[in-house]
Parts: sequence; structure tokens; C-alpha cells
Amino acid sequence: MSIAKSTLRQVGDDGSNLGYGRMTHLFFPSFSKMARVSRLSVYMTAYLCLCLLANMALVLMFITGYQLRSGTPAAHIPRPSQLAEDWDPHSGRLLNCADLPSITNLSIIGSGWTKAVYRGEYGKTWLAVKTVHTSGHDMTECHETVSICYKQCAAKIIKESLLLRELSHNNVIKVFGECVPGVDYSPGPPVAGVVAMITELGHPVNVIEVLQMNFEERLQLASDIGRILYHLAQSPLGTLLMKDFRREQFVISGGSLKLSDVDDVVIGDHPCTTDQDCAIKDGVKENILINLTCVMEVCKGFNSHLNAIHASQHFMRLLIPYGGPAALESACLHIVNLQSRGLLDSEAVHHEIQSLVRNYSSGAYLSAAEKDTIQKSRHIKLSMCLPNHLSCGYSVWIKPLLK
Repeated sequence: MSIAKSTLRQVGDDGSNLGYGRMTHLFFPSFSKMARVSRLSVYMTAYLCLCLLANMALVLMFITGYQLRSGTPAAHIPRPSQLAEDWDPHSGRLLNCADLPSITNLSIIGSGWTKAVYRGEYGKTWLAVKTVHTSGHDMTECHETVSICYKQCAAKIIKESLLLRELSHNNVIKVFGECVPGVDYSPGPPVAGVVAMITELGHPVNVIEVLQMNFEERLQLASDIGRILYHLAQSPLGTLLMKDFRREQFVISGGSLKLSDVDDVVIGDHPCTTDQDCAIKDGVKENILINLTCVMEVCKGFNSHLNAIHASQHFMRLLIPYGGPAALESACLHIVNLQSRGLLDSEAVHHEIQSLVRNYSSGAYLSAAEKDTIQKSRHIKLSMCLPNHLSCGYSVWIKPLLK
């Protein structure tokens, strides 16, 4: 062994003295490389640990900052399910995209060319969710990409949401929130980019159901129609025309008739150059019902009259001409006749219906003998009418006279 070490210390092939250390590197080069790799691993591990600590610090700073701003301890930040349970439709908190997954028991209740409407439950409240009908006419007949077609349909829902909020009224369906995500629609899976509007829930206006109502209930719906007509004529956006004024555009919620579909609403009266452009015609026979005046290139009162005519065709003729007190039959027929012929604008219809309601609710149409008969048979007085109620009640004033 001593001879071998001695030999290693001696001169090499070129006669120089290489030394034991240099010869070790020549014959065992992997030792130095392994040392370098080991040091690099230590450095990388330390770097990653520092990055992890820095990220944890940022997260803690964010959470702490949120608590300081909101004043809510992290342990008490409400979960989505808790938010749903605590939500109240009258709280003023609008629902958004984050709330959609918490809407449960969804079932479709209606669909059209553009929209599909679902019934769902959020916490303790049942509500309606309007979204794009992906298999509807507007989507299937669109020849662009799915994303572009969806965006075009979604624009109608967004516009309708804005209009409903602008038209806020007791007889306009209430918007509880909307979802307009920041990503394009994708059918998935998973589905992404869904646009939705969330509103109060109502049920469709069913003709059979309406015909089975008593006069007082139908008069209540007629009063609602009058208020809606007046609101469309005097809205914050100006005079509005419902191009698609049908029963399908309305729902009954809480016993009141409410406008729920406004995506075909036109703002402003019909444009014109002469009075001839302002003739309103019968939609069936094309007979002229009424000629209006062209004032400053618009047909003055066009929307108000046309809405009233459509309301007569789809509502008033079903609501008030029959089943009421005999003494009011003439007044009811007179209103429907004038309205259907375009001789009453929306404001006039509203005033006529309110006059009819007052006449009915006060019992003013009754003769003195009739009032006396009712009071004796029912042992009641006019002053017993319930406050803030449409009338004293069908069973109170009318039923005894019909026997």
C-alpha cells in the first residue's frame, strides 16, 4: 500500500508531480459533481420554503385586512348556505352569480324563443330564474359560434333586467338580482358563462282560472291592468309601447297582476311626418279605429291608445262585462266598448276603472231600498268595510241580491 501511495505521489506520464488530490479527481470525478448537486438541492429547498412562507404571510395579511375592513371575524364569515337561509326578499341585498349554486329544486315553468324560466328555492323563498333558452329558436337558428349566439340572446335578458328595475312598481315583477359573468358562455362540461336574471315568482294568467273568479277578484285584476297602463304611459323612461301585449307577458303574484316580460317594449311614441302616419287600425280587419295627430314628428298619444286597445282585447273583455251587479253592467260594458274602439287612452282607462272600483266598493250603485235590505239581512253597516281593501266584499253586498 505504501508503494502504491508513493507511486501516486511520483511523476505522471508527462514527468510532472500530479499529487494525490489531483489524481483522486482524475480517477473519481463523480465525487465532486455529487457534492455540487447536493448543495444545489439544499438551496432550492430553502428557496421554495421561503416562497411558501411568503405566500402564507400574504394570505394572512389579506384575511386580516378583510376582517378589519368588514369588522367580521373570520370564524363568522357566513357560508353560502347560511346567506341563503338568512336572505329576505325585502332586505335589499341583490343576488349575484355566487348565489346561483344555492338556488335549489329547479324546475322549468316556461320557455320561448329566447328565454327559459325556472322555478327555484333560495333559502326560504321561491323565486324565478330567467336564462337563455339554449335549445330555443334564437339559439338554434343562429349561424354564428355558440358563444356569439348566446351573447346575443343574453343581451335581451340584461336589457329586460334593466328595464324592469327602471319600471319599479307594485304591478311590475320585482328583480331580486342577476348574474352577468366575466367569461364567455361554454356548454361544458362544466357549463360556464351562464347569464341569468332572478325575479319574484308568479304563476301564469290562466283564462279558465280567470273565468272562475268572482266579480270582485276580476275587478281587482282590472284595477291592476289600469294601473299598469297608466304606469306605461307615465313611466320614468317616457311613454312605452308593449308590442307584445298578451296574457303571456303577465303573471299573478300575491293576488295582484304584474307585468313580467318587457323585452319587446318600445320607448317613445310612433314617428310620423303627417297625420296619416298616426292612424291606429284594427289588427284583424285593418279598419281605422282612431286618427291621432302628428306633433313634432311623433304621433301624440299613440302608445297610450294602442296599449289600451290591446289590454281590452286580452284582458278587459274577460274581466268586467259579466257576473257583476246588474246595476254596474251598463258601466262595465261602456268601458270595454270605448276601450276596444280606441276611444280611451291608457290614462282614461285607469280613471274609468278606478271610478268603477269606488262605485262598487262603496255600494253607491245600490238604491236606498237595496242597502236597507242588505243591512237588515246581514246586520252590517257600510262603515264595516275593511280598510285598504278593494271592496266591502262580494259576499256582503252582492250575494244577498242574487238569491
